[in-house]
Amino acid sequence: MDFQPIEYMEWAKLKSRAAVNLSRSGVADQSLKGLGLSLEGLDINGPNPYGYAPLLEAIAARYGAKPENVVPTTGASQGIFFACAALLDRGDRVLVEKPAYDPLLACPRAVGAEVLRIERRFENRYQIDSREFRTALSLKPKLVILTNTHNPTGAFLSRERIVELASEARSAGAMLFIDEIYLEFMPGEAATSFGLAENIFVGSSLTKVFGLSGLRCGWLLAPASLAAKMRRLVDHLFVEPVFIGEQISARAFPLLDSIKIRNAPLFERNLKMVGEFIETEKGLEWVEPAAGIVGFPRTTGALTGDALAGILRERYDTSVVPGTFFEDARHFRLGFGVAPEMLAAGLANIRSAFRLFSV
Repeated sequence: MDFQPIEYMEWAKLKSRAAVNLSRSGVADQSLKGLGLSLEGLDINGPNPYGYAPLLEAIAARYGAKPENVVPTTGASQGIFFACAALLDRGDRVLVEKPAYDPLLACPRAVGAEVLRIERRFENRYQIDSREFRTALSLKPKLVILTNTHNPTGAFLSRERIVELASEARSAGAMLFIDEIYLEFMPGEAATSFGLAENIFVGSSLTKVFGLSGLRCGWLLAPASLAAKMRRLVDHLFVEPVFIGEQISARAFPLLDSIKIRNAPLFERNLKMVGEFIETEKGLEWVEPAAGIVGFPRTTGALTGDALAGILRERYDTSVVPGTFFEDARHFRLGFGVAPEMLAAGLANIRSAFRLFSV
């Protein structure tokens, strides 16, 4: 295996912090005190050979699956690695969307797979072109990897569209893996794609939508035979999950809907603020995200998204994600799941940067 640096992850961990941080792609971190969780009866040891049974049952119940379909992972990123390691051999082909979250490319390459691409274009509102998808499938990838909602643009693939894509993939002999870590930002349409077709499996976690990243609670939902294969990776990599973390995660599940309801007005207000800003800023355009707290604006003049990100960092102590990390230097990823005051300050800094440096 060949583990090359994942440049975006290194940047996000070490270089993204700023006084005005619009680079984050998840909600504000929750605290145990803020959640109001009871810690009574927690212990550091207990039975969780392939996951703590109450947690597996909670995940399965929330997403209409069975416990045998659930593979616990240390965050959604480990789920991406599990998907690739379980299905791909050296020389296999995998079809990955573009633009893409860096680990979606790094993980298949690490196991020796050849990465093919399917474009999600601005001009097509980041949907997937059917003819191009079929052409890519003619190259016989073993696995197709997509995100829903799309990272970094927030574009949404309907369940009907996913069924169509899965059918095309199945005809070509491919499995379809969908990273659904942002899906529950969608109001009223957040049903998982797992179960829509036999060749679909999905991954998610408690991080982006719920602010519980410190628990590192992720999962895969897969057909039972594939789930059993992916569980073998647990034995190779970490033997058993962290018992106390799984207990806390299981207790958090009944609170997830209340977290979403509490945060929804903020996100709706912030999305409106960003939309109005981009409408009035001549240097920017975007495809408005269907939901969530990230978007992928594109610059329209000489000042690229990468250059803007650098100016914001150096002159304004403001952080956005350079578009290069998502394969297009004209863009930048903007995270707006922050307090309105911080968002307003960040947007004002973006406008100032355009006024000073755009030509």
